[in-house]
Amino acid sequence: MNTKLDNVTTQYRKFNDNQALTEGQLNEFIDYFEDQDRLSRTRLSGVGIVCGFQSEYVELELTPTLVEKTARPGDLEEIPFDTIAITQGAGVTTDGDLITLRQAGSKNSEVTIDFQAKNYRYYRNYIDVVGYEHFRIGGQQIPLLELFTTQEYTKLVREGANAGDFKQVMDIRGSLNDKIVILYLESYSNDENPCQDADCDNNGAEQVSNLKVLLADSASVSELIARGDAKDTIYKQHDVYEKLFDSLPNIEAKRVILDTLVKTAPQLKTKFKGAISTVAELSEGFTSIAGTFNINMNLGGQTLFDKLNPLLSSTSPVLEDYQYRYDLLKDLMDTYNEIKSLILHLNVECCPDIASFPKHLLLGHVGAKQELGEYTPLRHGFYNSPVTTSDDENYERVIMLANRFVQKVNGFQSYIGRIKITPSNLNVRLGNKAIPYYYNVDKSLLAQWNFEKAKTDRAAYNLSYHTANLAGEDFIQNPLNYNIDNNDFYRIEGHIGMPYKTALQNINDLKTQYGLAFDVIALVLDKGEKPGSEPPIREKTVSIEELRKQLVSISTDVSNRTVNSQNTLLNISKLDEQLRLLNKAEFSKEESPEGITVVKQDPKKDVVSELLSEFVERKPGLEHMGGVEPGGTFALIYNSESDNQVLADFSLPYLCCSKKDPVFLVLPANKLCQRDNPVTLTLVPLDAQVKAFVNGTQIPAVTQSGGQKLFDPSLVSPTYFGQTITFTVNDEPVESTMVVYAEPVINVSVGEVVYGEDINDPKATVTFNISGHQPGYTYNWNFGDNSSGSQVPDGNGTVTHVYSLGVAGQEDVFRPVLTVKNQNGCSTTYTITPITLKLVINKNTRIYIYFDSSGSMNSTLRPLETMKETLLKNRLLPLYGNDSVAYDEKVQVVSRGSERTFDFLNMEGGPAAVGNVIVMVFQDEADSIYHSYQSITPRTNGFSNDIQALKTRIANNFGTNNPNYYRGIVFQVDGDARFQELMKAVENGSNASYPSQFNLQSEVAAGKVKFKYNVPDGDTPENYLSKVVGALQELGYNIP
Repeated sequence: MNTKLDNVTTQYRKFNDNQALTEGQLNEFIDYFEDQDRLSRTRLSGVGIVCGFQSEYVELELTPTLVEKTARPGDLEEIPFDTIAITQGAGVTTDGDLITLRQAGSKNSEVTIDFQAKNYRYYRNYIDVVGYEHFRIGGQQIPLLELFTTQEYTKLVREGANAGDFKQVMDIRGSLNDKIVILYLESYSNDENPCQDADCDNNGAEQVSNLKVLLADSASVSELIARGDAKDTIYKQHDVYEKLFDSLPNIEAKRVILDTLVKTAPQLKTKFKGAISTVAELSEGFTSIAGTFNINMNLGGQTLFDKLNPLLSSTSPVLEDYQYRYDLLKDLMDTYNEIKSLILHLNVECCPDIASFPKHLLLGHVGAKQELGEYTPLRHGFYNSPVTTSDDENYERVIMLANRFVQKVNGFQSYIGRIKITPSNLNVRLGNKAIPYYYNVDKSLLAQWNFEKAKTDRAAYNLSYHTANLAGEDFIQNPLNYNIDNNDFYRIEGHIGMPYKTALQNINDLKTQYGLAFDVIALVLDKGEKPGSEPPIREKTVSIEELRKQLVSISTDVSNRTVNSQNTLLNISKLDEQLRLLNKAEFSKEESPEGITVVKQDPKKDVVSELLSEFVERKPGLEHMGGVEPGGTFALIYNSESDNQVLADFSLPYLCCSKKDPVFLVLPANKLCQRDNPVTLTLVPLDAQVKAFVNGTQIPAVTQSGGQKLFDPSLVSPTYFGQTITFTVNDEPVESTMVVYAEPVINVSVGEVVYGEDINDPKATVTFNISGHQPGYTYNWNFGDNSSGSQVPDGNGTVTHVYSLGVAGQEDVFRPVLTVKNQNGCSTTYTITPITLKLVINKNTRIYIYFDSSGSMNSTLRPLETMKETLLKNRLLPLYGNDSVAYDEKVQVVSRGSERTFDFLNMEGGPAAVGNVIVMVFQDEADSIYHSYQSITPRTNGFSNDIQALKTRIANNFGTNNPNYYRGIVFQVDGDARFQELMKAVENGSNASYPSQFNLQSEVAAGKVKFKYNVPDGDTPENYLSKVVGALQELGYNIP
C-alpha cells in the first residue's frame, strides 16, 4: 500500500543555475508539496465523506438523479435497469487522498469526474494484491466483489479479460441489502523499466491510483472494524457516539402540580415525591455516558442508582427539604439532556489517525437511505478539523457537564442558613443560572458549572447563595447592589423550615432593601376551621414570668450551642408573637389571683393566610421554581398556625394578592361586530393582566401587541355572540362589559342576463341571486354604473338592475358591490364578480356560411372554404378556447343551389341550435325564385313565405328568450342589379311592394341583420376574411 503520510518530507532544495539534479532532489521537491497538500486536507479541513456517494439498486424504474450521464440515447446496454447506481460525491481519506467517482478519459492517465452518477451492472471477485491491511483479519482478506459499469466491462473484455469471470449484479440482488459499498483507492508504484533509448526523460516509476468500487458482506465489515489487522479508530469512536445517543432514554422531569385536594403536609410531600420519577432511567443513561467518556463517578463502589435513589427519596433528619431533592433531580435531568443534545455534535478530529482509513471510504449498505437525522451504519461521516467547526468545544462541554453531574450528586447538602435573594435567569441552560444553595459550592463545582466562564478563567464569577469561594469583588458578593438588567429571575433561599411569619418579614425586608419588584404571600394547608365559619374569638394569655423563663432558656441554649439554629428560630418566633401581643395589650381592670394579666386581641388584626386549596381554585398557575421572576408573586406554603414552618415555595408570573392596588378598565365601545378591528384597552395598572369571561367561562379574546392590551372580537366564538362579556383586571372584576354581534352572512351571485332589442339604446337586465336573507337585513347596492339602490330581495331571492350599454361592439364591465347590515348594526360588504356585457362568440357559437351553388358564382367557393379553414379559424380559434375540434364542428360552409336567401338566413327552418348562431349568406342572384329577370315585382310567393318565416323567428329570438341569440349577414356577390335592388328593398323598405311585413328594416335597425353589397366573385381568401370580420365587428362582436 502506497501511503504518503507515514513519512512526511519536511524540506526541499532550491535549485541553482546549471545544477545537475539527482532523482532524490527532484522527488524530495515533489514529496514536500504533496505532503503539505495532504496535511492541509486532513488537518485543516477534515476527513471522511463530504457529500454524495449515495447508492441504490435500480430495478424497475428510472431514477433520473442516479442515471449515468454518459449513457447514449438508444443504447440498451446503458439503460440502468438491474444496476447499482452510485451518485458522484467527494471524500478525503486519512492519508489525504481526495476521492471522487471517475470515468476513463481520452488517455490512460486521465479521468473525468463531471457526471451525476455511475451505474454498475457487472461484478467479479476481487483479490487485493497490494495487501491492504484494512481488508484483512489475521492476514486473510475478507470476501470482496469489484463492481464495473458496462463500459468498463466491455473495455476489460476487449483487452483480454475472461468474460466468464464477470457476473451481473442482478444475480445477487436478493443479498444486496446486506452488502456494504466500499470505495478503495488501490495505490502502488510500478517499478521503472531500464532505459533503452538515448532519451530517458519520460521514464520513471509510475504512481498508480486505481479507484475500485467494492462490495462486502456487512458481517465481514463489522468484523474488520472489531478485530481487523488495521484499526479504524475514528469510525469506531464516532460509531460509539451514535450508538450511545440511540441507547439513551428520553426523560424529562415531571412538574409538581397543585390542586384543590392538597390540604395536608403529607399530601403536599406526596406531590413532590410523585414528581421524583425516572430515577432508574436517569441512572442507566448517565452510567452509559460516564462509561463512554471515562468519567469517574467516585461513588465509593455504589451504583449511581443506589446513590441517587435514597438521596432523592429521603429527607434530612433536621429539615423537610424534599422540594430541594426534587430540584436536584431537575438539575440532574437538565444536565443529562444537555449532554445528550451534544453527543451527535462531536464530529471533529484534531489529528486524525492516518491508519484509520488511509485508502478507503465506507459508504454504508446498498440503498441505505440518507434520511435527515438518521444514522447510517458502516458509513464514514465527515470528521471536521477544529478550525472549521466548534464541535471540539462540544467535547469539552460534554466532559465538563458529566463531571458537573457527578459533583452535584456528591455535593448535595441539607443546608440551614439565613434567607438570601440571588439574581439568576429563566429559560437558559443550568450553567447560566445561579448555583443553588443546596450544593456545596466548592472550587471543584465552580470549575464545572459554566463552560464559558471556566474557559476564560472566571469560574469564581458565578453567582450563588454561598459566596465563600466566589470572587471577592462586591458585585459578586452582593450582586443585588449592582446592575441586574441581564437577570430575569430571583432565587430565594433559606426559608424552608423557618416560621412563615419570620420568612415573610425577612423576604419583605430584602425586597425593600434592594427595591425588588415582586410580591410575597403565605398559603396555609389547614386553617382548622369549618368551611364558611368565622374564626372564633379566642383569648390569648401572656405570663410575664413565663416570658422571663423562655428568654433565659433561649439565652442558655445559644450560649452553650446545644440546639440547632432551626429550633432556636422557631422558639424565638413564638416568643416574638407574645411580645407583639403585649405591645397591643388592653389590660383588664381585675387581676387574677395568680397574678396573670389577661390580654385581649382582635383576631381580625392577625396576619390572615389564604387556604392553598381555595387559592389554587382561583389561580391555578402556581409553579415551583425556587424563586420568582420580577413582577411575580412568591408563595410560601405552611401547614397550620400551630405547625407554621415553611414546607415549600411556589410562584406566579404576575403580582397578586398583596394589598390591593386600584384597577380599572376602559373600553372605547361596549358593542362590536365580529370582524371589527381589535380595540385598545385602557388599563390601570398599565401592565395588568386582563381576562375576559362569558358566564364564568374564560374566552381567549384579549391579546397583546406593541406593549398594549387589545380586545379582538374575531377571537370570540360564535357560541357567545350577543352575550355579555365581563372582565377582570389582575383577577379583580371590573364594571366594563362588551357584547360582540354576528355579522350578516349571505351569498350573492350574478344570474340571468337579458339584452334589450333597441340597438340605438342598448341595455341589459341583470338578475342578482341572493340566499341567506333574514328579516331586518337592509341592503345598500352600488351597481358599478354610478347608480345605487336599497332593493331587498323578492320572494324568489332576486334583485334586478338594468344596465345601459355603450357603443355596439364595446365591452362594458361593471363591478357591483353590496353592503348588507343587520338589526344590530353589523354589516358585511360583498364584492360581486365583475359583469361583462357584450356580444360574444364562444365555444358554443355556430356559424353557418351559406354558398349559392346554383352555378353562377362557383369561383367563390374555394377561396371561401380556404378562408374558413385557415384565416378565419386563426382569428376565431381563441374565442373557441383554442379547441380546433369545436371550431370545425361549429363553423361550416353550406352549399345550396335553391337560391332561397331568407330560408338560408332562417337556417332552412331547422330547430334552434344550442348556443348562439350567426348565419352568413353569399349569393349573387335569385332569378325566378324571388324576382324575375326584368323586375323585382311582383313578389313571389316563395319570397313572401321565406321572409315572413324569418321575421317570425327573429321576433321570438328563435324561441330562446335571448335577443343576442341570432345575427344574420347577407353578402351580395358580384353586380347583379335585380338581386341587389331586391336586397336593398328588403333592407330599408325602399320599394312599396315590400312593406314592413315583407322587409327586414326593423331587424336591421335592431342590429339583428346586416347587408353587404358588391362582394367580388372569385376574390382572395384574405379579402373575404376582411369583409366577414368587418361585418361581425359592425354587429358588435369583438374579434381578436
